[in-house]
Amino acid sequence: MKKFFINVRNFLINIKVYISRTSSYLSLLNTAMVLFLFLSNLEKYNIDIRIEDWIIPIFIVVIILIIFFGFLEDKLGFYSQEQKTVQSRSPYFKDINERLKRIEEKIERK
Repeated sequence: MKKFFINVRNFLINIKVYISRTSSYLSLLNTAMVLFLFLSNLEKYNIDIRIEDWIIPIFIVVIILIIFFGFLEDKLGFYSQEQKTVQSRSPYFKDINERLKRIEEKIERK
């Protein structure tokens, strides 16, 4: 029974990882849908716009801006600091850090 639970748990965790990896692509689709809604709502304010002429160029510009901000975030060190913070809260890495501290203490005693 325990082995079955472990197998089911590992299967569900793998599915969750796959879903979270795919969610970034879904956010791009969500960006396109929000852009479409924004452009279609312009007609309410008497701005006549042909959505099919503007949605692709604006979407490309939005993607370029997203890439630029991601690059800027990486170069300014936000991504690496975020990863350090997330990993420091991970139970797995907490265990590794505790073990390393014990090893360092043993080395310092010698």
